[in-house]
Parts: sequence; C-alpha cells; structure tokens
Amino acid sequence: MSFRTKLILAFGGQLAILILLGLVSIRTITMSSHTLQRIFRENYDSVAACLAMKDSIQALDQTAETFIWEGVKEGKISLQEQEFSDRLRFQQGNVTVPGEQALTDALTNQWNVYRRLFERFFTLSAGESARRQFYRTRLLPHSRLVSSLAQRIADINLDNMVSTDGQARRKAAETNRALVLLVVSGIVLAALFAAVIWRSLARSISGLTRSVEEIKRGNLDLFVQVGARDEIGNLALAFNEMTSSLRQLRTTKRKELLRSQRATNSVLNTLPEAIAICSPSGTIEVSNEAAAKNFGLTPGGSIQDVGKERIASLFDRAIREMRPIRSDGWDFAIQKFLDGDELFFMPEAVPILDDERRAIGVTLVLSDVTRLRKADEVKSGLIATVSHELKTPLTSIRLATHALFNEKIGLLTPKQAELVAAAREESDRLHRIIDNLLELGRMEAGRSRLDPVLLNAEEVLLGAAEQMRAAFSDRGVALSLDLPGEPSFVKADGVRLGIVFANLLNNALRYTPPGGKVTISARDAQSEVIFSVQDTGQGIAEEDLPRIFEKFYRVSAAEDQGASGLGLAIVKEIVGEHGSTIEVSSSPGRGARFTFALKKA
Repeated sequence: MSFRTKLILAFGGQLAILILLGLVSIRTITMSSHTLQRIFRENYDSVAACLAMKDSIQALDQTAETFIWEGVKEGKISLQEQEFSDRLRFQQGNVTVPGEQALTDALTNQWNVYRRLFERFFTLSAGESARRQFYRTRLLPHSRLVSSLAQRIADINLDNMVSTDGQARRKAAETNRALVLLVVSGIVLAALFAAVIWRSLARSISGLTRSVEEIKRGNLDLFVQVGARDEIGNLALAFNEMTSSLRQLRTTKRKELLRSQRATNSVLNTLPEAIAICSPSGTIEVSNEAAAKNFGLTPGGSIQDVGKERIASLFDRAIREMRPIRSDGWDFAIQKFLDGDELFFMPEAVPILDDERRAIGVTLVLSDVTRLRKADEVKSGLIATVSHELKTPLTSIRLATHALFNEKIGLLTPKQAELVAAAREESDRLHRIIDNLLELGRMEAGRSRLDPVLLNAEEVLLGAAEQMRAAFSDRGVALSLDLPGEPSFVKADGVRLGIVFANLLNNALRYTPPGGKVTISARDAQSEVIFSVQDTGQGIAEEDLPRIFEKFYRVSAAEDQGASGLGLAIVKEIVGEHGSTIEVSSSPGRGARFTFALKKA
C-alpha cells in the first residue's frame, strides 16, 4: 500500500465519517424542527380558535342584554353564531392533545344547547321581567359553561406547549440523544481509522526524524534503511543521496573556507592598523596580530572583557545605530605605551549588514595616529607661537590705523580715509583671528579653566541677543527668542557661554540673507536645558557637515564671507569643557540648526 493510499484512507475515511455524521445530523435536526413547528402551530391554532369562540359567546350575551333593556335585536347575531360554529368545526379537526377530544365534544354539546336557548330567548312573548329571569337562570349559565370549556381547551394546549411532558420537549430530548449517539459513533470510528493508519506511518517517519536530528548534530555519515517502495521509501533514497552530496560539499567548502581564512589572516596581519571582526553579541571572531598584541583582541574573546570602555562603547553604538561610528577629536584617542614609546590609536566601528539591513557583525579598526597627533601638536604650538608673536606688532598697527582714522595726526583726504578704514577693519579682523587662535590653543593645552556659576537660561539668551541686536538690525535679519516657560538654571562659565552664542549668532548672521530669521531658544527637558540657534539661511551641504567643527575648515560658501574657520571649533571646545556635545542639522536652502544641552543646576 503506497503512502498516498494510506493518507487517503487516514484522512478520507475521517472525512467520509464527518460528512455522513453531518448529513445525518442535518436530517435529524430538520425533522425535529419540522415536528416542533407542527406541534406549536397546532397548539397555537387551537388556543386562537378557543379565544375567538369566547369572544363570540360574549358578544351573543351582550346582544341578549341589549334586547332585555332596550327591546332591540342586533342584526349581527347570525354572523357571531357563524363565527363560533366555524371556530368550533376547526377545533373539532385539530384535536392533538390527550383529553382534548372529550372537552371538544362537551363544548359541541353545550354550544348546541346554548343555540336553542338563545333562539327561544328571542321568541318569548312575556314581558321584560320574564326575559330577564330566563336570561339569568337559563341562558347565562350555559354561556359561562361554553366559555369555560373553550378556556379549558386553550389551557391544555398552552400546557402542552410549555410543559416538561409536552411533545415539543420530548422531541427535543429525542433529537439530543440522537445527536450525542452520532457524535460518539463518529469519534470512535475516526479514532479507529487514525490508530490503524498511524501505526503504519509512524514507523517510517520516525526513522527519517532520527536521521534529521543526526544531520542537525553534524553527522553526515549516516545511512537510512529503505523499507517499503512507497513515497517514504523514495524519500529515504533521496535522503541518502542528499547526505552523500552534503558530505562532498562539506569537504569542498572546508577547504575553501580554510583557504579564505588563511588568506584573510595573512592580509590582515600585513596591515599596520589593529583590526578585529566581532559577532553581534561581542564575541571576537577574527583579529590580526596588531589587535591581539596591542589590545588583547584575540579570537574567541569578548569585547566586554578587553577592558577598553571606548572600544565597547563604539561597538554598542555601531550595533544600535546601524552606521559607522568614528571617534571625534584627539580626546577619544587611546593611549598605549609599547616598548617605551607613547602611541595613540583612533578607534572606529563599522557594522556589517546583511541584505535586510540587519547587523550580523562589527569590524573594529584602531588606526595608529601617533604621527598625526604629534604633527597636530607641532602645528598647534607653531600657531600659538606665531599668533603670540604677531599680537604685539598687530597692536601697534591697530593703534596707528585708529589714530589715522580719527585724524589725530592730520586731516585725510576721502581716498586716504577709505584706505585707512579698510586697513583698520582688516587689522581688527586679524586681531580677532589671533585671539581665537590663542584661546583655542589654551583650551587644547588645558590651560583654560572654567569658572562655573549659577546662570538663568533666560538671562543668558537675553544677554546674547542684546549684544547682537544692532548687527542683526543693520543687516535686516530678524532675531527672535524662544524662552522657557519656567525659570531654568544651569551651572556654566558665563563668559565662555557668551562666546558660544556670539560665535553661533555671528555664523548664522553671516549666512542668512536680508529678510531672513534667526531664532535662539532654550527648552526644559527633565534634567537638562537644551539650547539651540536656528537660521533660515542657505544651509550647509551634506558633505560639509562631518567637518564643520574642524579648525580652519570653511565650507565652499564661506570663501566670500571672510570666515576664518575657527568660530565653530572654539564653540565645540567650550561646549565639550562643559561636559556636552554640540550637534548640527541642516539641508541646503533650508537653514541650519545648532543644538547643545547643559545639565540643570
């Protein structure tokens, strides 16, 4: 017997039983429903007929009373008698309840007596008192008897509709018993079918299941015994062929993987950077000799066990933000002493993403930036020295140009005054650049100390806006403030914070055309106060955003604006000294927004 035949018997037999059970159940329920409808209709019709007969006999009594008192015989007597007779004939043909036939016969007899007495009542020749006496003693007692019999017939039909011994209840009980018997029979037959067929299927399937479990554990050397030549047997043959192919593929792939792994290790070991590849959980899978020697990043270890918080932090951010995370500034460089030499490494974490943009690993790169750092220190020292040496002669030049412009030495011609004014403006600009360079050098060298005091965020914004109000007015740019609703205090260096807002506002004013708007705001955010400066100017190109805070870096649009490229670098240093970071968001043509947060006092 083939596997298909077994399945057909297993499921087809149960389906046939369910179909048969459903058809028999539908037939039983339909017959029961029709029987119940017939019973309720018969009983209801009898009740309705009896109530109509009672109404007719009451109408005849009222006619008799009217004749007694007024001597008038209504013309509807024959209709009322006919109505009673019709209802009585219907009831005689609708007897369905035990005892109903005897009451119907009694009602028929009493109705015939009542009709004779009723006709006799209208033929009496005596006076009113005789008719009244006949009505009370003869006619009215028979009328009440007829009504009583009709009511008793209605009562037994009502009792049959609602009583526990009625036909409807009995029929419902019979239907329930039949359905229970059918359900039990169907379950028993289905269980027998399932038990018989399952025993023959389970043996073959259990063998394949054990084989799959062995493959799951990596055992590709097993062989499945082929039993019957049915579909299960064919599946066992295909399974054996599959395991044979997998064994060959595993051997080939092992060689390829080993070759690729050794080639990768050879390439990585030739690189001067320390490189490690980690799983999403932080386990180090591959690393070169520099990573293992200098940072302990050995295969099989964990990022958390290395002991470098900056490396672990970069790894976590790369997994969380799904983008490359690079260190920003020399403060994030990792210092190492190897063979008596002081070295600096800049860490970087690059997530490895699959086709569905899910992180399947992280590549850690630690580049040796010792030479770059020393070159930067030399450059910074040189700039500081040159700036300091230039400051004294520049001060003399500024004094001379101011003296000439104010005509303290002698009068100037208009052309001379124009040249002196230009020289004074350029010397003042050069003086600001030198001051910025010296201040930036002091901050980088750690010689600049903060003087934190308690500051009201609202007063900080008002003071910054007041200093720049005239410059904004001259250029035709609106300056607005968005102050916090409640007083918010921060602990910061007021002078340095003023330098931050002065540079940010100068930067916004420089790149916002007349008619534009610049907004400075402070917003309360639980434990922090978030400050921001937003403009509606030309914005910053996407390629310039990563380098906007570098020293001497100027965007392409700044070449004609007279910018030195130091203002935002100073802002970043001051904000960093306050334990925060400044962020910028912008798109060309839509302005820029600079944001930083300070902790509440």
